[in-house]
Amino acid sequence: MQILWQLKHGFLKDVVDKMPEPKPHSNTVATILKILIDKGFVSFEVQGRNNLYKPTVSKTEYGKKSINQLVKGYFEGSPAKLLSHFVNDNKLSQEDLEALLEQIKNAKNNNQ
Repeated sequence: MQILWQLKHGFLKDVVDKMPEPKPHSNTVATILKILIDKGFVSFEVQGRNNLYKPTVSKTEYGKKSINQLVKGYFEGSPAKLLSHFVNDNKLSQEDLEALLEQIKNAKNNNQ
């Protein structure tokens, strides 16, 4: 997805060429693109003998769906448990925690 967002659209060869070394086999990339098409994240149009692939969701939309699936699948649907995981593993700095607290306070004030 990252590469398709960068390219805006591209053929299989374009996607493979943009990948870092060691580059995966084009069949592997084609399989991943098919999965992304099946999930509705990518579309394609036939141009001659090749498919031109395009992302159908923005990076922001994709991120939201991914985070929601992560929270649902691994944190019992609780965003608080996700944050607690990062706090307990010391993955958040003091500045991060303060910024989150400020964001929570602002959201609470805006909802009143």
